[in-house]
Amino acid sequence: MAIVTTVAETLQRVLGAPLDRLGHDTGVIRRHRKFSGATLLQTLALTLLKSPCPKPEDYAATAALLGVPVTPQALSKRFTPALVDFLRQALELLLQEVIAAAPAVVPLLDRFTAVFVGDGSTVPLPDEWADEFPGCGGKSGSGKAALKLQVVWELRRGRLAELLLEPGRGHDTHSAALDAVPPAGSLTVRDLGYFDLKRLRAWAAAGAFWISRFKPATAVFDPDGRPLDLRGLLRRQPAGAALDIPVLLGAEERLGCRLIALRAPQEAAARRRQKAYEKAQKHGQVPTAEYLAWCDWTVFVTDCGPELLTWKEVVVLYRVRWQVELLFKLWKSHNGLASGRADRPPERRMAELWGKLIAVVLQHWLLVATAWSDARRSLWKASGVIRDRVALLAEALGDPTRLEGVLVGMAEAIARVARVSGRKAHPSSFQLLNNPELLDWAT
Repeated sequence: MAIVTTVAETLQRVLGAPLDRLGHDTGVIRRHRKFSGATLLQTLALTLLKSPCPKPEDYAATAALLGVPVTPQALSKRFTPALVDFLRQALELLLQEVIAAAPAVVPLLDRFTAVFVGDGSTVPLPDEWADEFPGCGGKSGSGKAALKLQVVWELRRGRLAELLLEPGRGHDTHSAALDAVPPAGSLTVRDLGYFDLKRLRAWAAAGAFWISRFKPATAVFDPDGRPLDLRGLLRRQPAGAALDIPVLLGAEERLGCRLIALRAPQEAAARRRQKAYEKAQKHGQVPTAEYLAWCDWTVFVTDCGPELLTWKEVVVLYRVRWQVELLFKLWKSHNGLASGRADRPPERRMAELWGKLIAVVLQHWLLVATAWSDARRSLWKASGVIRDRVALLAEALGDPTRLEGVLVGMAEAIARVARVSGRKAHPSSFQLLNNPELLDWAT
């Protein structure tokens, strides 16, 4: 397993001398009496990987495993503004690394050189950080500060192509995560929050494929440039049939692409209308009749032609975008990224947030090394195996051979206990990717 060796070597390198230098540069390490920059970060990140809401005693236990005997009280004094700065810069160092596995065999994904899914998720911050990371506000002045994580995840090889930290108030369409044009032959799947016709045109011009949901207010024309009454066309569509037609999008852009429309299940349409009313009520408004009518339909647009993907394959690949939502759920629920005790000082809350971000990056590397070769992997279950073996990881960091052995042991345990089972009803993403005909679009 070459990826195991790669990750072991990367952990040895990035969690060593570079952190010692950074510790001195940021002032968090003034004299190397007990902690070095490397052992301090290892203590914090590995503790938070094992215990998302640790006590000082938990940090001291991890430090002891790393050969640093220190009291819980001494560790508590380490939570200073200098530590916050140190951890933040350490995260930037880690994000410069590229960890990617050999692709698992998934024929539908293998039609593309890479498959990118992306989204954003917000994490609340102490109000003291509102100047750098303004939030959207909230009741009683809450939500003054927030951090938005913008993630681009490449699903064939598992690598985190982007992990950007932006102000919570920022709109997704303006995120720097969208600045780079995807490589030719790749596929990018995004939701409506990132819908931008100029950007989609630039991607298509570069030879990159994309799939998106359709934004209802967008003007639609037939291939000859005549206005298309899309809602009227949908009303005449036979029950249970998919509409699959070439169109031009945008009054000015006239972006040529393919439009696929399916009638949404009644339950899904009802939930969409309920959410539309709830969202409008927050602004003292009511949703328009036209918007409510669109809730009956699920509409996709793509530059993938019928010769490349059937309409079912388009739907299955769009549903794969949900994997990034599951990644955020893993980070927030399993790793406690969005949780923190409000009674703790802001410096400690921020230090633990940056420490958790480092922990989830390390966790992701470990998942790529130990679980990515199996397309039926459950990242949630695999993360549990990693958490249970943090102590072994801490003890092995100073020994390359031993560290590689720990990773091999993790991979063997994950192969036994962290796989997704096949289902007859509601097939999993793994099953649909291997056989898109299993897709049952209820009408």
